[in-house]
Amino acid sequence: MGRRKSIEAQAGMGTWGRFIFALVILLLISASAATAKSEDDLRKEIQDLKQEVKAMQEKLGQLQAGQQAMLDLLKKPPPEMAAPAFQPPQAPPAPQPLTVGQLLAGKDQYLGSRVTVKGLVGPVLVHHKSLLLKAPEGMVEVRFGKLPDQKLVQQLTSTPLEKPVTVTGMVSLPPKAGTAKLQIDAEAVDF
Repeated sequence: MGRRKSIEAQAGMGTWGRFIFALVILLLISASAATAKSEDDLRKEIQDLKQEVKAMQEKLGQLQAGQQAMLDLLKKPPPEMAAPAFQPPQAPPAPQPLTVGQLLAGKDQYLGSRVTVKGLVGPVLVHHKSLLLKAPEGMVEVRFGKLPDQKLVQQLTSTPLEKPVTVTGMVSLPPKAGTAKLQIDAEAVDF
């Protein structure tokens, strides 16, 4: 028996050796089976990805065809249009400016609204940056100090105004009773 152990010992195949050898063989067999299975899964995933790429290429082709059609439409000159059946309404001509008398007669109607008034200039109050438009019915104070054109403000205070002026602005009541019955905050003055 001693001899038998020595042969088995020389070959390295004791009970434990056989067990380990069998275990290694089983592991190799199971590993090869797992790789075969994962190769099938990988092939299936590759096929799925190829199908997705084909679908994306088809969509891209459709988008490019649509873009090309839009570019072709943009390159073509627009067709000559016949006279439209419906013509938009023309802007009505600017109304004639009111006189000072008309403004004073309808002062309740014009309070808080923008008006254009034409009239003769009365006194110019330089320190108030205002002037009075006069009429037989009364006077209207025009405050021009807030006009954006400072040269115009300077001209109004330094130039004698003998001709009628046209004033556009918002109508309000004067803050205190005086010679003027209405007040206009001027937005534009033409003289």
